[in-house]
Amino acid sequence: MVLSVDGRLAILTVPVSFVVITALKRFLENRRDRPSLPPGPVPLPLIGNILSIDTTQPWLTYTEW
Repeated sequence: MVLSVDGRLAILTVPVSFVVITALKRFLENRRDRPSLPPGPVPLPLIGNILSIDTTQPWLTYTEW
């Protein structure tokens, strides 16, 4: 028996759906289990907070945060 395109698509849909649902479930569970962090400065993309640090006395910047 030769499967049509619809049959092959149906066979492929089941494993792909299983993988997507499992990955989404794990992502949501991991997000829920993480402890909330205290508030801090908002970082810039890629460089973070490097521009906010005083280069002469960086320990003062760290204690402010």
